Amino acid sequence: MKDTKKFLFLVLFLLLGNISQAQQQNPIENIKKTCVFIGELNQKDEPEYYGTGFLVGINGILHLVTAKHVVMENINGHFTGKMIDSTYKVFFNKKDKSLGWHSLNEIKNYFNVKWIFHKNPNVDIAIIPFGVDTLKDDMISIPEEFFMTSERLYELYSIYFLSFQPGLQLKTKINPIFRSGTISLKNDDKTFYIDAFAFPGNSGSPVFLTPSAMRFDNPSVLNIGDPLGHKFIGVIGEYLPYQDIAISMQTKRPRVVFEENTGLAKVWSIEYLNEITQSQEFKDQINRLLKK
Repeated sequence: MKDTKKFLFLVLFLLLGNISQAQQQNPIENIKKTCVFIGELNQKDEPEYYGTGFLVGINGILHLVTAKHVVMENINGHFTGKMIDSTYKVFFNKKDKSLGWHSLNEIKNYFNVKWIFHKNPNVDIAIIPFGVDTLKDDMISIPEEFFMTSERLYELYSIYFLSFQPGLQLKTKINPIFRSGTISLKNDDKTFYIDAFAFPGNSGSPVFLTPSAMRFDNPSVLNIGDPLGHKFIGVIGEYLPYQDIAISMQTKRPRVVFEENTGLAKVWSIEYLNEITQSQEFKDQINRLLKK
């Protein structure tokens, strides 16, 4: 009976719908269904959210993606290797309009899976297999054909992302907020900055390309029904702060640090996610799942 239950749960990994199957209905409403919130239940059994995640379909299996610092301790910009997700839940909306959640610990133990990270320990992305009940859970995955790497991105392109926003928390459902902006700087390491405010809780949000009538790599063509519109282009890491340090007139030592949000947020491009999913560690985990 246990093996049958496990098999049925694995089948649910493979049967979850995705944006490409549903986009003709309402692309924005369906993109919202890819988003989940990550947090805990408090003593009143009410959700408290710490970060954002989203669902992708990789090799036919559903995965949860978020920022690495949401699930691993980070001190002064350095990952310690200590996981902090043992009590975390993944919250989502159910088809009956209620709030649902799955325990990350139960998923890890049940399927014997773990978070997979980039070989570069500073890359702020984490991915893990994830299961749903397709009859009850109202979620959709981003398929691989929606992934767009950074070579077709240009500064000034409009983008949007959706995430949990502190202050707009509801107890009965998740309600991701949309934020929009522009690509303000492409870095040589294939990360980029967006001119869009991000705050604690927005980490791990998926970033999409806003539909446009013209693209810079093909400026003579008017894009009717822009084929690049709503393409998935990256993962929000953290906002870029500006620090102003007050120095004591007497001791000449720093006394107070004032920190401001510059309005710029760092995005890890699809290349980094692809490098994780092409790693041997990631492939080995998928192979173990498929053999169960």
